Order: sequence, then structure tokens, then C-alpha cells
Amino acid sequence: MSLAIRKKYWWYLVATFMLVGMMVFLHLSPVFAVKGAEIQGPFADKLDGFSEKCLQSGGNIFRFDKSRLAHEMLDQDKVGNIKLSISLPNSIKGEVNRFEPMVLILTDKMYGLDRHCRLIPYDSAWKKIDVPILTGLRVKGLFQTPDDYRVADVMTGLIEINDEMPDLYRQIAEIDFSDDVYVSIYLTTGTDRYLAVSRDFTAQLIKLDVVSRTVARSDDGCYNLQYDGVVIKQR
Repeated sequence: MSLAIRKKYWWYLVATFMLVGMMVFLHLSPVFAVKGAEIQGPFADKLDGFSEKCLQSGGNIFRFDKSRLAHEMLDQDKVGNIKLSISLPNSIKGEVNRFEPMVLILTDKMYGLDRHCRLIPYDSAWKKIDVPILTGLRVKGLFQTPDDYRVADVMTGLIEINDEMPDLYRQIAEIDFSDDVYVSIYLTTGTDRYLAVSRDFTAQLIKLDVVSRTVARSDDGCYNLQYDGVVIKQR
């Protein structure tokens, strides 16, 4: 029994030495010195200093200070978020400005708007995304909210509808803010126009769902959803 205990002890000792040796090798070997850097995502080609900061560190990839680099990159105006990862044996990879848009905004060019109403740069990965498009808006800088006060209420309604009635959310093709009072809603399933105000937008979308499925109408009709308990067909 005493011999068995000693054998077990030696096995633990050997395993410990091997583990320590492996850790020393990983942290000191020149094989794992940072030698490459790559960054991807919207505006990645316009960001300053990513590769230089990685390569100038000259340190071991397992001791690379990713937190410090992330904070330095986030100080740049064009960076809204960043994800850093290690690519063995000796490269750092960065991914910036990968957002999930709640809607798209079409002005002179295309943007996205996230769940926090922040304007986010267009990502080519969104080409097949199925979300509503907002038109008739003026936008400010990236990661800021558009000036129109109605956007926040409309976005709240869209988020609630997406959570509770995702099929309806996917049917909304466009919301036009060109009018000062009403927003005009268009569906993918027809050419009718639905007028709504930003207040109680969720309730008006629920009425829209009922009207779009049950009311016999001709194309290019216009339906006002603003008033409680009634939908008015306008000429």
C-alpha cells in the first residue's frame, strides 16, 4: 500500500512538471511571439494603428493585453464595438462594428439603426437581412440618434412587435417620416399606405395587422390608424 501511494505521488509530480514546462514554453517560446494582425468589419480599412499596435508589442501572444488595445481602439470615432481574438500561433484578429440592425435607414446612403436607436455603419453582411427600412429622415453622426423625436417611439413599437408578432414585423417594408405629423407604413404584401403617429405605435401596428388581413380593399388604399377603436379609410 505504501508503494502504491509513492507511485501515485510520482505520477502527480511528473504531471505537474510537464504542465509547468508546457506553460513556460507557451509563454516564452518565440514561436508564439506576436507576428501578425488582421482587422475586419465596416470601416476597418479607415481605422488607425491596429496592426502597428499589435506588432509593436513584440510580446507573447498569451500575454498580449487585449483589454488595453480594445480601449485604445474604442477611442476612435468610427469604432462602436470591437472583438479581439487570438489566432494561433502568433496572430491577433480584430472585428469591429459588427452590429445587428433593428431597421435600415436610407438617406443619401444606407445605414443601420440598432435597438438603442444608434446610427450604425452599413455592413455588407446585411444584404440578405429582412428588416424594415426607414426613409425621410435626417441623420447625424455615427452612433448617434436621428434628430426626429418620433424615431424613439417608432423603434420601441417595432421592438415590441418583433418580440410578440415577428411575422408582422417581417411584413413591414418601409416607414416614411417625410410628413411632419404622420409616418406612412408600407407592407411587403401590397401597395396600401397606413398612416400612424408615433404615440402608441405598437397599438397602431396591431390594428394594421387586423386591417391588412381582414378588410376588402383595392390597391393603393390609405388607412389612418391614429384614432382609438376605429380605422379611417382616406381618399
